[in-house]
Amino acid sequence: MEGFPLSDHPKTVKIEFPLADQTCEVDYDDTLVDATFRYELPIRYRCERAVCTTCLVEVIEGQENLSPIEPREQQTLAAIKAQPNWRLACQVSVMGDVKLDYVPITDPRRKREE
Repeated sequence: MEGFPLSDHPKTVKIEFPLADQTCEVDYDDTLVDATFRYELPIRYRCERAVCTTCLVEVIEGQENLSPIEPREQQTLAAIKAQPNWRLACQVSVMGDVKLDYVPITDPRRKREE
C-alpha cells in the first residue's frame, strides 16, 4: 500500500473576532473550543457535546473553511432556530482563515421572531 501524498493545507490558520479586535493563529484542524482554551478567545463553552449552545458563534467570513455540520450539531442548531451562518464552536474544526463573532446566551440575536 502506498503512502498518502502530502497535503497542500496550511500548518496554521487565522481566527479573527473583528468585533472584539482579537486574532490568533491555530493549528490546521483545531476545534474552536481547543483554540479558545489555548488563546482565551471570546467564546464561552460548557458541555462540549453540541447540547447547551453556550459556544454559539456567527460566521462572518470563511464558512467554507470550517468542518461540515454533523447530525448532532445540525439537530441542536435546528432546535434553537439558528441562522444559517451560526455554528457551535465545540463541534467545529478550522481548516482555513475565518472571521467570527461570539453569540452569548443573552444576545438578542438568539430571540428570533416566529
